[in-house]
Amino acid sequence: MKLVQLSRTEHGHLRINPALALSVAANVHLVPLTLSEIRTVASQFPVFLAKDGETGQFYPCALMGLEPHENLYWTGSALDADHIPLNLLRLPFFIGGADPAQAAICLDEHSPGVDANGPCAILEPDGSDTGYITTIHGILDRLAAGKAPTRGFVERVVGLGLARETKLDVRFDNGTGAVLNGLYAIDETALGRQVAAVTDFDDVMVLAAMALSLAHVGGLVRRKNRRIEADAQWLGAAA
Repeated sequence: MKLVQLSRTEHGHLRINPALALSVAANVHLVPLTLSEIRTVASQFPVFLAKDGETGQFYPCALMGLEPHENLYWTGSALDADHIPLNLLRLPFFIGGADPAQAAICLDEHSPGVDANGPCAILEPDGSDTGYITTIHGILDRLAAGKAPTRGFVERVVGLGLARETKLDVRFDNGTGAVLNGLYAIDETALGRQVAAVTDFDDVMVLAAMALSLAHVGGLVRRKNRRIEADAQWLGAAA
């Protein structure tokens, strides 16, 4: 990865292939979420809290694989999902700078999405922003604006003791299995005890969506079984 500040002069001629930019998701099993998108994303993916390895802070995330660096929704050319998290939709662009007031849009110049034959231009021939880059601006604005509300939500959840550490121990049809640690699910029992303390109705809806989203873990197991079977058939055909 090589992040550089986006410049109309230096990068205005570039074209972007969003599908190729998204290909880095093939090796991502956890995708950070903002508060505003949790309810939508939870309709398709399991949503947990996880801890940032550097800061120790909790953050909400969508689970897309049952092992590190595995994305079971990645088909090889696209993400098999109706709702794609903002942190994937923005690729290959990032928010740069530690100070939100001084934040700048950055581009990963090494992204496979930077493609001379890509369908999306950054600038129109007259030098104005294209619809594509305007959409990217909107996504990055939502991510930046969502940091404080998301942090506040997580602090409320943790402060009320509504998150419990969960170990995912799953078995596959071929007899193998996977164990995933470090995830925190919404504790429905604790939520029942503390429901009067959750005074924001939006928080209640998000917590309910997160709790119900755990049913999608079964879908991940089915996807893994299909991938294992496809790999076995491919190896058998190659033998």
